[in-house]
Amino acid sequence: MGSFLETIYDVLFKPRIAMEYIAQKKLTGQALTVFTIGMLVPVWAVYTGIKGTPAMPVLGGMFVLHFLGSLLLWILGAAVLNFVAELAGGRGTAVGLFAAMGFSHLPRVAVIPLGVIAALLPDGLRGLTFGAIGLLVVVWTLMLNVASIRGAHGLSGPMAVLVLLAPILAIIGAIITVVIFVGSAIPQIPFNL
Repeated sequence: MGSFLETIYDVLFKPRIAMEYIAQKKLTGQALTVFTIGMLVPVWAVYTGIKGTPAMPVLGGMFVLHFLGSLLLWILGAAVLNFVAELAGGRGTAVGLFAAMGFSHLPRVAVIPLGVIAALLPDGLRGLTFGAIGLLVVVWTLMLNVASIRGAHGLSGPMAVLVLLAPILAIIGAIITVVIFVGSAIPQIPFNL
């Protein structure tokens, strides 16, 4: 590994080893480049589709909000997952995990060629294919996130999956607790109308 293209190749074909290297070298500049390309390519596809329509001026504002929101989620996600990974016994750095997770945005680039293929299919298959492409990109991104956690913190695969799921499970647990609390408090409220 060394050059940007070699790193991309390794992320595609040897993700765990690549993510370990990215985290160790803290390749934040390259990660920001992948993140930006992952943001620009889908927006460019939308731009080419709506070019010349009244919705065109809105696209610039939407792109800026999408880019900034995704950047904020990337930063916060890396911070939270780094904390959880350290609690789980991981031995990495937040900057390393941040860099590795930046490369997990790479599957967004695949949306364009796969979308073109789907657009050429008959009408009956087009919707199903677009759904399958979306699912493929989500699963691929999640797999790269797991590889990022494994590579950056030296955790096993199942432990990395638990680290990735921990914030979601905590939110679900908090919601269930609130619902149970509110549900048990409702019968105690006097309804004298």
